[in-house]
Amino acid sequence: MQFKLLIVDDEKHIREGLADSLEMENYLVETAADGDAGFKRFQKGDIDLIITDLRMPGLSGEELLKRVVSEAPGLPVIVLTGHGTMENALEAGRNGAYDFLTKPVDLDHLSLLVKRALQSRELHLTNRRLEEELEHQKLFKTMVGTSAPLRQVFDTVSRVAPSKASILITGESGVGKELVADAIHELSPRKAKPLIKVHCAALAAGILESELFGHEKGAYTGAVSRTRGRFEMAHEGTLFLDEIGEIDQNLQIKLLRVLQEKKFERVGGEETIEVDVRIVAATNKDLKAEIEKGNFREDLYYRLNVVNIQVPPLRERKDDLPLLITAFLKEFAAENGKALEGIDDKARAALYAYDWPGNVRELRNCMESAVVMTRGPVITAGDLPPTLSPRNDSGWMRIPLGATLDEAEKIIIRDTLAAHGGNKSKAADALGVGRKTLHRKLSGEAMHSGVSESTQDD
Repeated sequence: MQFKLLIVDDEKHIREGLADSLEMENYLVETAADGDAGFKRFQKGDIDLIITDLRMPGLSGEELLKRVVSEAPGLPVIVLTGHGTMENALEAGRNGAYDFLTKPVDLDHLSLLVKRALQSRELHLTNRRLEEELEHQKLFKTMVGTSAPLRQVFDTVSRVAPSKASILITGESGVGKELVADAIHELSPRKAKPLIKVHCAALAAGILESELFGHEKGAYTGAVSRTRGRFEMAHEGTLFLDEIGEIDQNLQIKLLRVLQEKKFERVGGEETIEVDVRIVAATNKDLKAEIEKGNFREDLYYRLNVVNIQVPPLRERKDDLPLLITAFLKEFAAENGKALEGIDDKARAALYAYDWPGNVRELRNCMESAVVMTRGPVITAGDLPPTLSPRNDSGWMRIPLGATLDEAEKIIIRDTLAAHGGNKSKAADALGVGRKTLHRKLSGEAMHSGVSESTQDD
């Protein structure tokens, strides 16, 4: 890695002399004649270390140091001055300077200092990346996959979760919308408060209203005591409304009022209750189409859909199948007390060829069934549900109509590898290509995300 340094000094011969010296050590060096120009260059990014004079007209080195440290903690700043006193050194250290040098600068000492500062910088960045990866894995551990469509979901969740915005999660049944809601709550400032979930399709309209807003004693037959609703339970936390497209028009009006005014009354009550709740809703319906039919209020839709997260179906992220299959096999083998070694070639090919209309939920059920049904240490095609059984002994694959040649090639390679248990030598022979050709195609960006990670040489 070649580091980029920024030298800020109002004395031309000093900044150019330092630049020449550091460029000889294979650093990329840029210069600025004053603090204002230096700060503007820093804001453009990609600077790894700053060397700045302390006393300059305009924006001083002291102020530049404070701004840089505020905006980029961990970026080393070395301060130079012709007025070297212990007081200056202590002040620069308090403001976050990596170190303090007096003019004239000892170039050998500066070289050593820059090297140490950049090593510190690399360590800081490495630790930060590891912390982010660990946090990411912890928060998304129930959402298995590394495919591009799923990574886009992770990225969107990470960006919107800290906000107060209402979020609408859309996608087919079984894609994992509830898991996305879990991740949003865990990444939000509300994570220490409750995450309350309501499945709107599971309750009749009258019961759902009471479930959401609570009721007073005697509000209806069977209401023997005052009961808090889910909105009250979720105060200062998150309320997840699953299958929001199923609620009726009257309840939609009441829900809209809560979103607008953050207040409501319990069923049968007169007391107005104020709440601070972040709403995350989910649906497998096309709500715009429901609006056109008159089944869903447009104003409520826009209140809910401040940010939309579309969760992709499993057929659009089949690169995640190896990880998902492995995760489910491990889970259900442990649950059923079985020591399983994996799945055979024909079973793997059947799993890859299937379109998974029920998405991850269907795959999970399929793998649980296979683990229960198998009599041996290896899952076979006969252990899979009938809908996944291969049509004949020769194996088969599906290439969607309209697929490009590159997409078709990817499917052929992926399914052939799966059919041969990830053995590249056997797959290359079956495809009629050399191993070098197969390796080259696997190393391409299109194949790298899923297939190459689950393959073996022999």
